[in-house]
Amino acid sequence: MLKKCVVLVILALVTVHECGGDGEGVFSSAIRPADAFPSFPSAIQDRVVRQTSSSMTPSQCSFGRGRELTVCHWNMTDLESVESIESRVPAWQLSSGRLSYFRGGPATDASGDQDGGYLLMETSRGTAETLKLPSIMINATLPEGRCVVFQYAMDGPSADRLRLVLQQSQMVHQMANDTVLLVPRRETLWEGRSDTGDKWLTASVLYSHGQPHQLAFEAVVDQSVQNTRRLRGHFVLDNVDLGTWKESENEKALNENPDTLMVDPCLGHCNFDGGFCGWSNDQEDDFDWNLGRGSLSGVTGPITGHYSRGYAYIDSGYPRRPGDRARLLSPQMDSTDPDQPLCLQFWTHLFGNGIGTLKVIQSFGLPGSEISSRELWSLTGESSNNWHQGQISISSNSIFRIIFEATTGRNHLGDIAIDDVSFNPGPCPSAPQAAAAPTQQSDCNFEIDECGWTNAGTRENVDDIDWIRHPAENSRQLLVKDHTTYTGKGYVMSPARSPVQRPSDRAWLYSRPFNVTAGKVDMRCLTFWYFMNEPIIDPAGPSLGSLRIYTRTEDKFSSLSLMGQMVVIWRLQNHQGSAWKMGRALIQQTVNYRDFGVPVEALDPFPLTTLVSTREVVLVIFSLFYSLHESYPNQAMPMATECNFDRDTCSWRSVGNGTSVRPDTDWRLATAARRPANLPDHTFGAPRGYVYFDVFSQQNRQEVIRLVGPNMTSGGIGRPRLCLTFWFAAFGAGDTTQLRVLMMDSVTSSEKEIWMLRVVQLEAIRPDWNFGQVELESDGTNLSGQEVRLVYEGRASNGGFAIDDITIYQGGCQSEFPRHPHVFQCR
Repeated sequence: MLKKCVVLVILALVTVHECGGDGEGVFSSAIRPADAFPSFPSAIQDRVVRQTSSSMTPSQCSFGRGRELTVCHWNMTDLESVESIESRVPAWQLSSGRLSYFRGGPATDASGDQDGGYLLMETSRGTAETLKLPSIMINATLPEGRCVVFQYAMDGPSADRLRLVLQQSQMVHQMANDTVLLVPRRETLWEGRSDTGDKWLTASVLYSHGQPHQLAFEAVVDQSVQNTRRLRGHFVLDNVDLGTWKESENEKALNENPDTLMVDPCLGHCNFDGGFCGWSNDQEDDFDWNLGRGSLSGVTGPITGHYSRGYAYIDSGYPRRPGDRARLLSPQMDSTDPDQPLCLQFWTHLFGNGIGTLKVIQSFGLPGSEISSRELWSLTGESSNNWHQGQISISSNSIFRIIFEATTGRNHLGDIAIDDVSFNPGPCPSAPQAAAAPTQQSDCNFEIDECGWTNAGTRENVDDIDWIRHPAENSRQLLVKDHTTYTGKGYVMSPARSPVQRPSDRAWLYSRPFNVTAGKVDMRCLTFWYFMNEPIIDPAGPSLGSLRIYTRTEDKFSSLSLMGQMVVIWRLQNHQGSAWKMGRALIQQTVNYRDFGVPVEALDPFPLTTLVSTREVVLVIFSLFYSLHESYPNQAMPMATECNFDRDTCSWRSVGNGTSVRPDTDWRLATAARRPANLPDHTFGAPRGYVYFDVFSQQNRQEVIRLVGPNMTSGGIGRPRLCLTFWFAAFGAGDTTQLRVLMMDSVTSSEKEIWMLRVVQLEAIRPDWNFGQVELESDGTNLSGQEVRLVYEGRASNGGFAIDDITIYQGGCQSEFPRHPHVFQCR
């Protein structure tokens, strides 16, 4: 028969638990065992120890499948994780992909099974900002620590952060009345801030703790985005494993079955409480790293580890001399996902008058083969008697190792220590910025300064306004938190506003130059977070502006910019949502110049008014790493020949037929002073930003004007189908006014008409923008893979056409636009 176990604390707080028949039960999350405090009376120690005697180490939980879903060892009815005490409805609940449209969440579990179970927290149902999911009590870990592995995903504008925390209650003995005060204590072990877009990610966390405790997942909901509408979002967990990892288990498995190798899910993680966790000292350096628990000197080294007791350090005392090196090598690590680098995070302690240099180096190649390396991070000199976090993005397409290299300084007071090394999914900017290697010096979170990112100079005459660095809370946008600190005090970059701002004003932000070797292909990944929100959409459509990233080659002799050699590598325009989103762009350079840079352009279509004063583009956190990957999001990747004509004609050029009686008859960029019928730009509604031709012949002579695009690759057999889309407007009264789209072979100059429209087909009273599309396929006219060009050919004697927003999509044209089916001739 179960008994009620009552624990009395001060302030008349009484907690009731179900206890076992012999007084043994699961240890409460509000109690810490008294054996951590030997000075307590033995009666209190005995009572608390008996309560913890049945705590257990939970195993992996996949949360079941189909109708047999299970919560395993997670406390779904914890009072802190329910929507209301009256309803007792848990905010976290069991679900599966088959229930995703009923409860929310992804369409499959982490293994891709539609019937597989997972834990779900749907943000639109909760009312609290932080919703906790605690485990049952867990035994104290061994010194080697416990490896926690889980898969997670989060999606939606209100899904802010997911945390894994360690929690317990600390006992404070009061001698006067012999009572015990329970003081909650918590430590954040891991935090994920990335919007994964329903993509399941795997996280590993290694920690050690000497007392029984609980782990808890905390879902943090951003309620600031729900001012006018309750926006959906979710957090999901699957395959949570809280088991203990020991190196001896791997050795035992190898002895029993040499063909079976247990993969350490916390490979490379280490808190140095019970050893080096697979890290090893280099045999070819000058001396070794040691394990420590606390410095014996008051003028160098740490008093204790960062979180727990142990750490790794170098002893710079006798017989060390200035310049001696100690190298600590990680285990061999597998190549990273091209789209998902790792963030190496660690804590450093550089205290002492003689502190030398600490470096992070990445080496490539197997032992016995040719080894190459590159420096990622470096810090020299003293940085106070505190632990400071360092981090750097890690990527590799082959097996690699990470090396912590410490070099002794000018005297023996130079002990360098590291602790809590971890590898987490996702990129991160180098921190601190002063430690960034030359290849990473454009990494920035803008919390201290602009990290070398600069506005365009006035002599360049390429932009109209500047980017400014400011706290997020000073933004005119509905933006109350930055992405780095998740507070209003954190800094962001955004284009400035002024009363003299004009339509289509631009703001350029330049990176530092990147060195490249002539003739060598240099591939790097630029990741960043952006906020593009237009809370009030005009009846004419969204008109926020655009954000684009270019590469710009610089002359190695004069260092003058070559604006003609700018290539757009990423672009988005107008409203993208009311939350921070991650962007990723591939930088690929093969040049004979010394340097290239990365300009960031923001274009604002309107002058400052009451309506648009709340609209802006905001940037934060740049991170660079070496990788070959796809741009993200997919719609941000520029395709060949595309152009929206708001800056120039993007390598499209106007070509007459050679028989024109009017030398000024051509395709031209619209301006505020010269445009047909006051037609606004389609992209942003500005008075400029498209191309047009307008012909009037008194002799009724038909002019032929051609707009020829740059070389592109035909679809071809075995290649993805392509869909050409564009917007066009017609004006004038000429019955013969028409627009054709041709595909021209770049080698033979042979042409094929793929789309055609006459003005009389539109039956329009006034010029208005219409959507056009046509599929591009190789049907034998062009050789598979042969380069081709697109040509817009206008014919008119009294009238013309305007064109804007030429875009190429992969996958072909799925359907015709229903509004004007007679307009489209997909052949």
